[in-house]
Amino acid sequence: MPTLRNAGVESEPEILPEDVIDASGDIVESTDTGTVLKLPKNIYRARSTIYELAYCNSWDWFFTGTIDGGKLDRTDLGGYRKKLTQMIRDYNKRKGTSIKYLIVPELHSDRENWHVHGFLQGLPVEHLHRFQLGDQMSAYIAKKVRKGQEVYSWKKYQDTFGWCDLEPIASHDGACKYVTKYISKALDKSVSDAGKHMFYASLGLHRRSRAYLGDCKPAMLDYLQNHPKAFKGDYTVCLWLDSLQDVQQYL
Repeated sequence: MPTLRNAGVESEPEILPEDVIDASGDIVESTDTGTVLKLPKNIYRARSTIYELAYCNSWDWFFTGTIDGGKLDRTDLGGYRKKLTQMIRDYNKRKGTSIKYLIVPELHSDRENWHVHGFLQGLPVEHLHRFQLGDQMSAYIAKKVRKGQEVYSWKKYQDTFGWCDLEPIASHDGACKYVTKYISKALDKSVSDAGKHMFYASLGLHRRSRAYLGDCKPAMLDYLQNHPKAFKGDYTVCLWLDSLQDVQQYL
């Protein structure tokens, strides 16, 4: 529906794949104890943008980074962000790489110290160390290594901040959906204070673009309304597709 956006008026949150909608039309999440929570609008917006940046770019690695208290104040998220982004800029200049990132911070269970998860692209595998049996590693990584799975560490990050691990992304679609579901809970618990960034993203990342604009012919409308994965609102029908080929015959 065409709308006029006025200052101070929020648009409705975007519906993402696999969202759970309650009877009132709000997006909800279920906690580990079964409690149903409604996500605040700032979480809606951040989650939608993170999903867009994750889905519209090709990523090489799923990244987890920690902060060693001996190297940096683990409670100073702003200081960590500045130092991390500067480290990547300097690394790109020195090594001739073009590393880009999409990173989401998360609080530890102590509600004071931070670690991060996210995506990296442009970091060559030759710059990483693949974990082998006998290396110092967490039980989580050791379990993967014993199964023959690829898990790597990045020495530059470890020397600057602390422990990290990187895993190759086998399924782009699966990784994006996993992160979307994960951050729905993590964001609300972690970065709820005013002034804290909910995510860090490189400049120049691809954003979504309009692929087609035109009238919705009756045959196409029938296709959308009868599709089992389509979300149907009072005035709209929304369907996520891998490509336009699925509906090209109707355009």
